[in-house]
Amino acid sequence: MFRYLLIYMACLLFTFSVKAQGISNDTIPKEVLMLDGKPMTEKQIQRYHKQLHKDSIRANKRIWWSILGGPSYTPEASFGVGGAVLASFRLNKNDTISQRSFIPAGFNITLNGTFVFAGAGTLFFNENRFRIYISYGYRNEPSHYFGKGYETIEQIEKSDSTTKFHKSSFQLYPRFVWEVRPHLYTGPLFDINFSKSDDINPVMAEDPYFNKFKRDYVNIGVGGLIQYDTRNDVATPSSGMLLSAIAKVYGKYLGGAYNYEMFELEYRQFQQVFRPRSTLAWIAKTQIGVGNVPFTELPSFGSPFDLRGYYWGKYRDKTMAYGILEYRHMFGSVEKYKSGNFWAKCGFVGWVGTGTIGNAPIVDWNKWKFNYGVGLRIQMQPGKNFRLDVGKDPNQKGMAVYMNMTEAF
Repeated sequence: MFRYLLIYMACLLFTFSVKAQGISNDTIPKEVLMLDGKPMTEKQIQRYHKQLHKDSIRANKRIWWSILGGPSYTPEASFGVGGAVLASFRLNKNDTISQRSFIPAGFNITLNGTFVFAGAGTLFFNENRFRIYISYGYRNEPSHYFGKGYETIEQIEKSDSTTKFHKSSFQLYPRFVWEVRPHLYTGPLFDINFSKSDDINPVMAEDPYFNKFKRDYVNIGVGGLIQYDTRNDVATPSSGMLLSAIAKVYGKYLGGAYNYEMFELEYRQFQQVFRPRSTLAWIAKTQIGVGNVPFTELPSFGSPFDLRGYYWGKYRDKTMAYGILEYRHMFGSVEKYKSGNFWAKCGFVGWVGTGTIGNAPIVDWNKWKFNYGVGLRIQMQPGKNFRLDVGKDPNQKGMAVYMNMTEAF
């Protein structure tokens, strides 16, 4: 009898234990995460934790690589294959104040024989108190020279017998700045560039400005810059401003071929509009050359970083000025981006701009060229976008397409 009683009590205790365990599990609150004011689904929670895990690993990585490649097209180089690599890293893993340093590199190989390898990045040191901006590039390509100044440029039609020549060039352009006051940076710079021109067409061979210079030459310059910079991020700012002034002197006394000076003034502003991840950006910039400026170094517009849509280098003279107003929009909210949502890593831009050239500043700036375009953005890393831009010169047929890492400005 006693044995049966013990068995009965043991079974009863086991039943109570199971029920208590069930009650305990049911009463434990499940993790509730919100996305745009609504609880996340199980799938969204899994994606959120997966993204957190990825971000945690990447944040502690010495170098974070992003690679992208595919077909390419530019108005200068026609169709081809291009690629871009972006490396971001912390030079001191204990320095959590400095932004992540970044160095992009892009290449382009096209059907018309163009080969380009170039990039521009920024290195951050000592809690953002010291920076190195660096631009570099090698180009071996067919090119076109329309002359110097509006009067000459707009009288010449682009063709193999009037504008085409072959150009090889190289540039290394580092700038070193220290923070001397909050947001105020200043320091020296160095510029070395090489240019070689051959296969000169008959019209170009008679151009008086072109004939002032040798077919190949090296220019070496030194100078300084001062910046007031409140941007929240150098690569992809969404707030703040940049005021910059640069002065450079080039000379035979430095080992170069010609004596001349270059001056630059630049203003950029970034303002959040409508909602987070929606930015209105604008820039105004001028370059002024003084002295015997080689034709390849004359101020111009039409690069992937200014009035996208014009032929790069078509409009060139001793002075240049341009302005751009650009709207940048990333899809989704900050919460959706943090949750790992793919579409929250995508966005678009639209811009309008205008530019001019002249032999002298202001007084010769009486003809302005209009420009507009749209673009696609894909965020490869936090604050680092791949961009695909389509720009338009209203006076020419067709569109110009550009692919690059980081924003135009």
